Amino acid sequence: MDAERTAKLEAARAAGKTIGLVQGSWDMFHLGHLCYLQKARRACDFLVIAMDDDEKIRHRKGSNRPIIPLEERYQMIERLNIADILVVKHLGEPHWGLIRALKPDVLIAIKENYSDNEVKELEKICGEVRVLPRQAATSTSEIIRRTLIANGVKALLKQDPRVSNAVQQLKERLGDWEKLPEPWGELINYAERSTDWIAPTASCCFWNGKWRFGTNKIDQSIPKKDIEKRSELLYSTVEHGEINMLKKMDDADLSNAPVYTILFPCDQCMKTLIDKGVKTIYYLEDHPDRGWSKRSHERAEKKGIRTVQVRVNEDGEVVEREDGAVETMTLGESNAKYGQFKYIDPRNAREQNQLDVMKEFEEKGLDPLAPENVNEDEQEVLMRKKYWYVVKNRYPYPEVEQHIAIFANDPIYDIDDVTPKMWAELQTIWKELREQLQIPGGAFCFRWGDTLRSGASLKRVHAHVITPTSGKKTRFSIGCSRLGIKDGLKWDEK
Repeated sequence: MDAERTAKLEAARAAGKTIGLVQGSWDMFHLGHLCYLQKARRACDFLVIAMDDDEKIRHRKGSNRPIIPLEERYQMIERLNIADILVVKHLGEPHWGLIRALKPDVLIAIKENYSDNEVKELEKICGEVRVLPRQAATSTSEIIRRTLIANGVKALLKQDPRVSNAVQQLKERLGDWEKLPEPWGELINYAERSTDWIAPTASCCFWNGKWRFGTNKIDQSIPKKDIEKRSELLYSTVEHGEINMLKKMDDADLSNAPVYTILFPCDQCMKTLIDKGVKTIYYLEDHPDRGWSKRSHERAEKKGIRTVQVRVNEDGEVVEREDGAVETMTLGESNAKYGQFKYIDPRNAREQNQLDVMKEFEEKGLDPLAPENVNEDEQEVLMRKKYWYVVKNRYPYPEVEQHIAIFANDPIYDIDDVTPKMWAELQTIWKELREQLQIPGGAFCFRWGDTLRSGASLKRVHAHVITPTSGKKTRFSIGCSRLGIKDGLKWDEK
């Protein structure tokens, strides 16, 4: 805030006026915005209105926002004569920076802005956090979404082959999906009505004596690069399957109607399902590595919603696993089937080829990590030392520039058997790798001990050096959340 605005604020505070703060984008200004600002005005004597600049909105809501540029949005709010001070917030400013700087007597927000825990934290900074409900039935994002979908109807007709191909891939991923009980068969076939060829999905529930289905609809007028990047999860350009389903059900109370969906609901759809009273959700697929999925699972858990993944296992049996519950196997059963191997733990395999190679060596009584078993035609060896050898990982994690694996030359499986000289050489290797490969930063991870705790698929002690792609995030898994083989991988019994 500049000196003039700061002086005006301090004068109001010195005069004993109640300072209020309200923040928003104010893009495509509508009735809800006006009512919201009027209530904020009545909540204080001196109102500060904060407005996000174009770059900040684009970062948060996607490349198709804002619709109205900053200069016009600023003039619009200014001419309402509601604000005593109008402030612009820029991308890169500290989280809650303006709130901490102003320390308003009243912070006005809508329910979706902050979680209950965040409100408690903000109350330590502000005199009061006044949470208001939405002031209109619609929102800017909803107006934009409806407009874009309406404009894209003609383009949708061109996507049938792409959608069909994507649905076929979905069916192949699900394996023996035809063995699933109803409504799964009809639901999977219903996904062919989707117009999202990247992730076709569908949802349904039994309500008022009838199955109600819905699938995701995408606006094809959005540039291809924006669609495939999914920078804002397409909330403003896609009608998600759950929303499409609920449109056919008026103001239904779904507290006694389980929802069935191919893909686990996103965090925004989960909020809508919570508002409808849903208590149980069955699903076939998930993207647990995505932020929206984590937020959605957290919302479901917080509201006590039962979420169950349904699949057909390798024996062709339908298996339902409640989220957060132990796998269908007990630990004893799992160890009896997969824990007796000398050199490998197939439960931690991430790729089918990796699992096949591991199994082949184990069946021959060979350690896949023994240096004499490394095929240099298939795996690049970077260096061989007295105690360790170093390779480029054949199965790197996603979003990495470098993924280096360091294995013990000798058959050492217990960390207590790693000698001081081995530790010293490991440090030397790390330094040499940094210089040789010009590694700017990353992580050094050492796997040891119980493979269900270490997450290792191979038991010989080893380490990883990982550098993520600049600006990207990768995840190094430690531990094993399942007791069987990873879904989608096949363990062919012989």
